[in-house]
Amino acid sequence: MKCEAVRPLLPEVAEGAPPGAEVEAHLGSCPVCSKELGRYRATLVQLSALREEVQEPPEGALDRALARVPAWRWRLLSRQLVVDERLRYAALSLGGVVVGAVAIGLLRRRATRRATAPVQATVGTA
Repeated sequence: MKCEAVRPLLPEVAEGAPPGAEVEAHLGSCPVCSKELGRYRATLVQLSALREEVQEPPEGALDRALARVPAWRWRLLSRQLVVDERLRYAALSLGGVVVGAVAIGLLRRRATRRATAPVQATVGTA
């Protein structure tokens, strides 16, 4: 088997798929493909470690990062938003999700107030 046929299979082999006899024989004889398989496995180990370690960014990190973006870049991005139809639809969809979430939150808040209002009224009269 040639390297060109083995390389597309390396991610699956790194994740634990059985390699097959031909692929295994090629990996045993080809140091380049074996090294690449080792890199895939190392990447998977590092990615699995990321799942275990969740670190919150320091306070104000987002504000500091956004402050570093030059004003001309914001203008360019806003111009692209107006011109690019896909970005416009994505922004409008995101806005719709936010509006929907706020509406649902307000409705839930109103419902909990109504549910607790009769309880408070009966407690106050007792």
